[in-house]
Amino acid sequence: MENTSELLKLAEQVQNLTASLVSHLSETNTPEPNFTPSSSEFPHTETYKDLRGKLNDAAQDLLMLVNGARIEAHLFALSHNDLGAYQFVFDYDLSHKIPEEGSISLPDLASQIGVDEDRLGRMLRLLVSRRHFLEPEPGRFAHSSLTVLYARDESIKAAGDYQTEEQFQASSDVAKSFRNGKKSAFEERHGMTMFEYYKENPSKGARFASAMRGISKCTLISLATELENGFPWGNLDENTKLVDIGGGSGHVSIALARTFPNLHVVVQDSNISMLEEVQKNQDLSDISSRFTWSNYDFFTPQPHVGAGAYLLRQIIHNWSDDDCVKILRAVVPALEKSPPGTPLLINDSIIPAYRSTSRFEEHALRQVDLLMMFSLGAKQRTQGEFEELLKRADPRLQVIFYPMVNEWLLNYFADLVG
Repeated sequence: MENTSELLKLAEQVQNLTASLVSHLSETNTPEPNFTPSSSEFPHTETYKDLRGKLNDAAQDLLMLVNGARIEAHLFALSHNDLGAYQFVFDYDLSHKIPEEGSISLPDLASQIGVDEDRLGRMLRLLVSRRHFLEPEPGRFAHSSLTVLYARDESIKAAGDYQTEEQFQASSDVAKSFRNGKKSAFEERHGMTMFEYYKENPSKGARFASAMRGISKCTLISLATELENGFPWGNLDENTKLVDIGGGSGHVSIALARTFPNLHVVVQDSNISMLEEVQKNQDLSDISSRFTWSNYDFFTPQPHVGAGAYLLRQIIHNWSDDDCVKILRAVVPALEKSPPGTPLLINDSIIPAYRSTSRFEEHALRQVDLLMMFSLGAKQRTQGEFEELLKRADPRLQVIFYPMVNEWLLNYFADLVG
């Protein structure tokens, strides 16, 4: 007899997808994940990503149906309190105060940070209820696999820190920013654009630069790895100059320079304090002869002429359509004076076509889309919207779309022809 229960169908999907995922873990010699700090990383394979997306969709549908609208409304309405608890965790550096191995008593932790036990324990227990931190025995707290990464990687910690502080504050003023005609919620809350804010606050600007490195490690895909594999860098001539426009902390270009010894990289950014900070805190002795930093406003004509390639990585999504056209047009004079075939590479995320990916994956991309809206008045774009921007910038740009291993990323080779 055919099963007509929607709940049982979803449960069967969850079981089958989990079985396939466990088989894949076995095939790739990957231990099953657990909640202890020693839990292993998942395999970065397309099979795993596909199963993960489908499993999330089925499991979330099952739980939402079981919970019902009223419980879901309760969880949603109070979800900001989870972020508030995490803001406290980052501000008081609990990631390092709680040991990576073993546990610490609530009285000892409260004494270290100068906070009363009652309120500290209540915040931690909220997070423990979602497996963020563990309470192995009453009154003792430890890291879980979901939190220990903040202790082990400062850039990932910086990503959580800046999101739960200035970005969290800004997101609470979204509706107000619309009513007041502000470009972004960030400008409404902080009184200036995000980029101005980080210039005015160098220490937070340095944290933001570190956060960008952390975010690249926490996305559903490895942006740096996909970029390395998405263009034939090794086929470029020896001593090819790569100009990374708006490259920020330079973490992606540093990886490219280390992987491809034929590249001489120039990282350009307008934030002088950030450039100075990242140069002080990074050891580039192995590539120093092939790596330089340059202060540059990408709304002005590109000063480096004759480069082998120009790169706009994760830049376009930070700006409005009109600003993007200005940025692209600023590269055109340099392309006109460069050898034929010199590429303008655009590496960015794209909004997937309707129902072309799991809701789990699309939700993650649309979270970033709203982050762009709230923080910068900008947006994530579809493939067609990217093509329209390039057409507006200069109709001579011949556009070639290079889908990477993962279709969420967009690689454009824009060749200016006469």
